[in-house]
Amino acid sequence: MTEEATNSEATNSRAWLLNFGSGLQAAVGHHEMWQVLISHKLFNVPVTLPYCNEVLIFQSQILPVVDMSMLMEGKKLTQTTDSIVGITVYQKDPSQPVQYACLHLATMPQNIYVDDEQECELPVQQKHWKPFTSCCFLYKNTAIPIINLAYLFSEQFRKSLL
Repeated sequence: MTEEATNSEATNSRAWLLNFGSGLQAAVGHHEMWQVLISHKLFNVPVTLPYCNEVLIFQSQILPVVDMSMLMEGKKLTQTTDSIVGITVYQKDPSQPVQYACLHLATMPQNIYVDDEQECELPVQQKHWKPFTSCCFLYKNTAIPIINLAYLFSEQFRKSLL
C-alpha cells in the first residue's frame, strides 16, 4: 500500500454497505456489523409485524430479524441464493449494554471507506428512510443513508408504525 493510500484511509471512516434487494441500499458503521451468517435457521413468530416476523437463535439469545424490503416496499426480500443475515450491534445509550439484532441481506456486505466530504442530503425519493437514518453520503453517485440501528430496533419506532 502506498503512503498516499494509507494517509487517505486514515482520514476516512470504515462502513458496511448493505444491499437489501430491490435497489435498496444503506450503510452501518464498521463496528455495527458483528457477523454475517449464510447458514442459519430462522423461526417465524406469529402475530408480529410483517417486516420483523422472524427471529434467529444465536448463542442462547433470541434476535429479531428485520426485512428492510418488507418494511420499505411491503414485499419480502426474494432470495436468489442462500439467505444472508447480518448480525448487528448497537446501543440505545452509551451507559446501556450492547444489543444484537439481525438484518436480511440480498448480498454480502461490502466494506467501504467514507469521509465527511461525501455527506449529502437525503434525496426526496428516499424520504422513506428518514425516520431511522442518521445522515446520508454519496457513494458512486448514489445517496446512501446511514441506519440508526438503535432507533430501527426501538419500541418507539415500532409504535410509530401502528
